[in-house]
Amino acid sequence: MAELITISIPTYRRPSLLLHAIHSCLLQDYRPLEIDISDDSPSSETEALVRSISLPPHVSLRYWRNSPSLRQQGNVNKLFAMARGSKLVLLHDDDTLLPGAISALYDAFSLSDSVVAAYGIQHVILENGEVSPADTEAFNGYANRTPGFTGLQKDIVKCALWLQFPNNGYLIATPLVKSIGYRCEDEIGDACDADFAIRLALANPSSHFAFVNRYTSQYRVLLSSARTAHNNCWKLYDESLKLEDLTPSQMQARDELLRKIAEQALVDNAFHRRRKRALEIFFSPFYPSRTTLKAAYHLGLISFPALLACRDLIRGR
Repeated sequence: MAELITISIPTYRRPSLLLHAIHSCLLQDYRPLEIDISDDSPSSETEALVRSISLPPHVSLRYWRNSPSLRQQGNVNKLFAMARGSKLVLLHDDDTLLPGAISALYDAFSLSDSVVAAYGIQHVILENGEVSPADTEAFNGYANRTPGFTGLQKDIVKCALWLQFPNNGYLIATPLVKSIGYRCEDEIGDACDADFAIRLALANPSSHFAFVNRYTSQYRVLLSSARTAHNNCWKLYDESLKLEDLTPSQMQARDELLRKIAEQALVDNAFHRRRKRALEIFFSPFYPSRTTLKAAYHLGLISFPALLACRDLIRGR
């Protein structure tokens, strides 16, 4: 009999998007599947929707409504703890799996007994569900999810620091997610997905990831997402800076990550009025350029964080 796979979906006040996510799970050809939903919503609308869903054979669904809310990290950790499958897929409530994704990811585990997680390429979709080809190409290129990396990833620490391990839509051995878990907001802010991947890799340096060269999931970009929360990078930057005992190639990947997130880490610190830390990042070797108009704007933000509100209002229109 095939292994049970759990799809874990944390959700919060997005019933219509959650329905799309669940539908994408029901379209998978892999069986048996268990869909677990942990709901932080204050109302019963999501619960009523979930209870009305008809399930095909060999698919089960479990639902929990949390009161009080567990927040993002607590919600995910609850799902990790409750999962009964030998392998698990984390799926955010505004994202979807593409047909055949779980079967393709499951097959990738046959590449080696040392594979602990498999992932593919993500489509970037807009709020209306339309695929953005330009954003998709840039997003996957940024994280080295490109054809040249197909197959076994033998240095998984480097992969995690590249951000190649995606924020969701991956298939992973369930005992590992139970042992690693998400860290709380006080420790890592909203960068819990990237932090999870890095700690997973550091704890299992002899294991392998498998990268499948096909689109396996869709990542939705919402105007209401965490992009204006200013809690995404400042703690990840500091935690990454503290990493020790890395190989030269891993250190290079870490420095590349710091360069990727330096500007946003500065903005996050400015928003939280940590002016000294923001200036330290500005004058660090990881800040890209101090001779641009953007650099002048960042210096302005450090002195006058209120400037950030104007930018966020413009973006939110």
